[in-house]
Amino acid sequence: MPTTPSPLLEATALAKNYGAVAALRNASLSLLPGEVHALMGANGAGKSTLVKILTGAIHPTSGTIRIRGQERRVRSPADARRAGLVSVYQEPSLIPDLDISSNLRLTRTPVEPFRHWVRKLGVPDLDMGEQARNLPLAVQRVLDLARALAIEPDVVLLDEMTAALPANLAERVLEIVRRQTETGRSVIFISHRFLEISALCDRATILRDGETVGVVDI
Repeated sequence: MPTTPSPLLEATALAKNYGAVAALRNASLSLLPGEVHALMGANGAGKSTLVKILTGAIHPTSGTIRIRGQERRVRSPADARRAGLVSVYQEPSLIPDLDISSNLRLTRTPVEPFRHWVRKLGVPDLDMGEQARNLPLAVQRVLDLARALAIEPDVVLLDEMTAALPANLAERVLEIVRRQTETGRSVIFISHRFLEISALCDRATILRDGETVGVVDI
C-alpha cells in the first residue's frame, strides 16, 4: 500500500488580527511535494493574508508553520526565500523607478536563470536597462514569476498570477507551473478561474471567513 509523503509545507491554526478585526481566524494548509494546490474562497476569505503569512510579508497572531517537518518562524520574505518559499503577489513587486538589472540585484536573483525563464514565459526581447515602470503590467507579472523561478524554490505561491495576462501568456504560465512539479517542487495557486484550477491543480483548500472549511481532490 503506497505511503503518503510527508508535507513539504504545513500551516496549522493560523490567525491574524488587526485590532478587533480578524483577517484570518483558523487557517490550515498542507502541501505535498510535487503538488499544485489551489487555495480557494470568495474575496475577503483570507487567501492573500495566508500567503503573506507563509512568505513572511506579515506575521501571524497565532498558529504554526512547519517546513519539511521543522517548525519555522518566517520573519520576512528574505527569510522565506532562504527556506525555499517564494511568492508572486497580485501586485507587481518590481520597484518602478529602478531598471530590471537593479531590481534583480536587490533580491540577489541570478541573471542568466532569470533570462532563461523570461524567454520561456514569452518575453524574448527584454531590455535589462529598462525602468520597471515603463513595462506593461502583464510583462511585469511575467518578470516577477521569472525572478521567483530563477532561484529554484521548493514552493512557489502564485496569487491571481494569470488575472492580468493575455491568453497566450497565461497558457505559457500554466504550462511552466505544471512542469515545476516534475522536479518535486510544489505550487500554491490562487485563482478565481475554475477552468485553470481544474486543469492545473491536484487538491484545493477552501477558506471562508478566515477559516479553512475543507480540503478536496480536484
